Amino acid sequence: MGRIRVMSEALANQIAAGEVVERPASCVKELVENSFDAGARHVSVAIEEGGIRSIVVQDDGCGMDEEDAVLAFARHATSKLLRPQDLFSIRTLGFRGEALASIAAVARVVLRTRPADREGGVEVRVEGTNRVEGPRPVGMPPGTRIEVRDLFFNTPARLKYLRTVATEQARILEVVQRLALGRPEVAVSLMADGRRLFQSGGRGERLEVLAAIYGTGEAGQFLPVCAESPDYRVTGYIGRPTQARASRHHGYLYVNGRTIRSPGLHQAVVAGYGPRLMVGRHPVYVIAVEMDPRLVDVNIHPHKSEVRFSEERDLAALVARAVEGALEQAALAVSLARRQPRPRPAAVQQALPLERVPRHPVAAVAESLYGAAPVRHASAPSVRERVEPPPASEAENVTENQPEAGGPTAEEAVRLGGAGGQEGQPGPWLQRLRLVGQALGTYIIAEDGEHLYIIDQHAAHERVLYERFSERLRAREVQPVALLSPLPLDLAPRDMARLWEHRRVLGDFGLQVEEFGTGHLLVRSVPDVWEGLDVRALLEALAADLHLPDGGDVYAVVADRIALQACKAAVKANHRMSEPELTALLEALAELPDPFHCPHGRPIVIRLSNRDLEKGFRRIV
Repeated sequence: MGRIRVMSEALANQIAAGEVVERPASCVKELVENSFDAGARHVSVAIEEGGIRSIVVQDDGCGMDEEDAVLAFARHATSKLLRPQDLFSIRTLGFRGEALASIAAVARVVLRTRPADREGGVEVRVEGTNRVEGPRPVGMPPGTRIEVRDLFFNTPARLKYLRTVATEQARILEVVQRLALGRPEVAVSLMADGRRLFQSGGRGERLEVLAAIYGTGEAGQFLPVCAESPDYRVTGYIGRPTQARASRHHGYLYVNGRTIRSPGLHQAVVAGYGPRLMVGRHPVYVIAVEMDPRLVDVNIHPHKSEVRFSEERDLAALVARAVEGALEQAALAVSLARRQPRPRPAAVQQALPLERVPRHPVAAVAESLYGAAPVRHASAPSVRERVEPPPASEAENVTENQPEAGGPTAEEAVRLGGAGGQEGQPGPWLQRLRLVGQALGTYIIAEDGEHLYIIDQHAAHERVLYERFSERLRAREVQPVALLSPLPLDLAPRDMARLWEHRRVLGDFGLQVEEFGTGHLLVRSVPDVWEGLDVRALLEALAADLHLPDGGDVYAVVADRIALQACKAAVKANHRMSEPELTALLEALAELPDPFHCPHGRPIVIRLSNRDLEKGFRRIV
């Protein structure tokens, strides 16, 4: 007898459910898309415990009769495709006929539905692919109501790997917001444990949906985008460069109302911004593309979140032109040739007398560059004057063009320390350096009689501040600085969930946040190591980077992330420093256990030997 067997329908359904229903958010996505396809004008979503305990989606769509209500749970049963050629002109969000069957395979589902031309509705109960009750008559308004309870009750391994309630709730909020942006003509709401998290008006204005997500003030700064070609029509809104975020999760792409992910179109949007975006910042945008469905294949991904365009290059070029045109119309074009250097703060221009350099040069450098010691209260966060450093590619070329020169490696650190240096310590070689001066307002030039050293002043100061702040954070010596004007914070739902989930740990480090209305946080205080910096930008970067490993030391990870963000206070490139300041920075660098790499891993020091210089000048061959 052969070994190959045909799987039972229940087992096949559970396996197929793994492709469609990964977590509660994917369940919500499938159900809401079904409501959109049913012509609903109002869709409400209610969840309990992050959707793990209960998900209820109710709409006022066309509804189903008794026969269709039962058949809807059968796999590959759909009203959206009739012939094979229909696959090449899909206009609905769903079309495979497997959403309800997949959900019912791993949950307890109650379906209530009523067509508008019927006096009563029908109810069907399904549990793990088995119909346990119905169809039976029930009273209800026209439309459909689906209740999903105890998700993954029969697949404990899947249930075990779900994230916290706050994280799952944030994912659902993000899914609902994305769906609402794709269909602004539909009123969409989300309730979580009896609390309203989101509500769109359903008046067909995408900007109103953006206002419900980001707030009226933020949405009021968005710029409209519109462009057309014979094959495509591109509409939407983009944020100004000053509204760019640290997270990539603020880009929304749609094709014929379907939310998608497309690296090519995302890069087209970024290309449209050109040099207007700062390094490490990502634009906020909503781009909706309308096109002939025959020019796009939506049947290439289990979640239908990725598509394949027949001519993606043409569409990407149109999107880039549309974004660039919107920015130019708003008089935001950047002329690099006309950019003038920003004046340095007066405090930076004051030279620090050499004899006043104290025994602790880190404090001396910080005070000379950023003023006296901080007070315990700060006004609303301000943006510090910044001069952008040269592109990373140029900095890398300096090292690449010198095959025999480069920052000392970890192994070289021991050798450079000399006989008296301890393993892993820089030893006396840094202390023997003689300051030559500053080059290009960015690099410190020093020599020790045998080698020439080029030191990146920004990377060096970053390392000094990182070690200083890390030591204070580990010792819990950081004090909270109360903001005179509390800062309201709007982040992507998943980033907001990370901050809220670890709010107690953040509070121990002086970062106090509290809930502020629906889906927003209010910052009451910040760590004193952040004082004077752009708190909003730092919090965005912290939330986007706050990925805690399972079983990891929460306090250590949070302390490291806060210290990394505090390094934004480091002196920038194109910043002229006095001789005492340069000397103090070198002395501070020499005291560190690792003076060779900045906190982000880039080299701090490039060493050129006398031989390297002689070969460069062809004095030797």
